Amino acid sequence: MSIFKTGAVLAASLIALLAGMPAGAQTKITVGFVQTADTLPLRIAKERGFFEKRKLDVTLTPIALASNIPSAIMSDSIQIGMGTVPMLLQTNEAGLGLVTVGAASRISKESNIVSLVARAGVKIDSPADLRGKKVGVPGFNSMMHVVFQKWLIDKGIQPVQVPMVEAVFPQMGDLLKAGTVDAVVVLEPFRGRILGSKIGFKVSDFVPEVQDNIMAAMWMTKGDWANANGQTLRAFREAYLEAIDWAQKNMKEVKEMEAKVLGAASPIVPAYDYEIRAADLELYARIGRELGMLKQPVDVNKLLWK
Repeated sequence: MSIFKTGAVLAASLIALLAGMPAGAQTKITVGFVQTADTLPLRIAKERGFFEKRKLDVTLTPIALASNIPSAIMSDSIQIGMGTVPMLLQTNEAGLGLVTVGAASRISKESNIVSLVARAGVKIDSPADLRGKKVGVPGFNSMMHVVFQKWLIDKGIQPVQVPMVEAVFPQMGDLLKAGTVDAVVVLEPFRGRILGSKIGFKVSDFVPEVQDNIMAAMWMTKGDWANANGQTLRAFREAYLEAIDWAQKNMKEVKEMEAKVLGAASPIVPAYDYEIRAADLELYARIGRELGMLKQPVDVNKLLWK
């Protein structure tokens, strides 16, 4: 067969292949997340069609504990997962090759949605009273767990002096009521529900005491998947930013969604954000080394997908 005939055959085959592809085919991805107020833009992007108009077919998969998300990413059960910087740093040290593709929210004094809440009747008048008290945290090595440990150290208390157990947010009120734990590290709207029912009382808004304007949650994926799916990630980012913009302009609807999804709506609006910086990661790297969670130096710039 001549080179001209070969070329004609290849061209005809390509045309036939393209003709068989569905027009406007969507890219399918699954995103894992913890059901919290700071991940509502994800649901907004799905329900308002912001993903769909960018040809993304996104399946949302709620995951009870953030600490289970890295394994879900590694098993390909999800492609993108909500995580925290301490989690990312530890998976990096373990050689899993995960990267962050964008932020989800930040915590500051003005938008502090996290507190240490103790069970009614338990005597905790100062951080020193936490010694020997059992505290429920939303996943070991999560952002809230790590920052809480740093806060304890800053107050002169070693974290090993405060027993900690993993607890999912929706069950924290019941755990306090049953006396299973003495206190919980909790966020809105679960915090408001506990305080409103008089099950517990606020001990400290500890996060801004450690660092004001701190990265709370972010989105991560496999580094090799990110490099092979740059267009998909850029579309995801555009849809997420549109969802944040929509949320800021339609807060009444956002609060209605929060009440429907989480059972209550908080008066505090999370500081939604998508931009993540090397400094956000370096802060947690320093804390991780102080806590003994990280053994090796880390180049945080390599963990930021661009």
